[in-house]
Amino acid sequence: MKSIWLIPLVSFIACKSLHNFDNKEVPFNTKYFTGIIKYKYTYESNVLNADSLKRIKPNKSLFRFDNNDYQSQFIGKDTLTYFYSGKLNKCLSETNSKKDYDCEDYGMLTDSIIYFKIYNTDETIMGYKCKIIEYQTKYFWNKYYVSQDLKISPNTYIRHLAYNWSFYGTKTNGGLILKLEHRFKNYIMKGEAVEIKKYNDTFIANEIAQNKIEEICQRNK
Repeated sequence: MKSIWLIPLVSFIACKSLHNFDNKEVPFNTKYFTGIIKYKYTYESNVLNADSLKRIKPNKSLFRFDNNDYQSQFIGKDTLTYFYSGKLNKCLSETNSKKDYDCEDYGMLTDSIIYFKIYNTDETIMGYKCKIIEYQTKYFWNKYYVSQDLKISPNTYIRHLAYNWSFYGTKTNGGLILKLEHRFKNYIMKGEAVEIKKYNDTFIANEIAQNKIEEICQRNK
């Protein structure tokens, strides 16, 4: 999630108990979401041409989660793929399957939170009950509808300070994002989950081997 329009300031200490929206402890043996979620995106603007935005920005994405890592792929004029290793807390990025890998340390803050709020909603998405988190950062405003039942593993966000992912994860207890809105200076990006596929714990999120990620990151130091 290297570009600023991609989908967290606060980091949690891993040995502490995690808490949900109601401040109740969540057991560490929680069954976390492993599988694939597909989103579709639309764009609105009073300044920029909507058709132009649609041509150059992603129109859909695929996120793959397992208990340690995630892979995200944003598909549009170009296809950008990100391979995150929870063990390394580093991420490889690739454009259009060119294997032109770049490695980034996700333990570094890239943004700052100005304010946030969390509240209830009666809206369900794909049959799942949600809560909403809104937050303003230095660069843009965000609104996420997150599942109260589907949770991503803390290993995929606990040390992931870059792009506010740790902030989102700890504040929502890893609730899977089912609907989103990003407001930038000149346009609004909206996304919503359209397909969710659950797999068992043998599912592997990254379609590139862990040792390959480590090798490339060592080489790119």
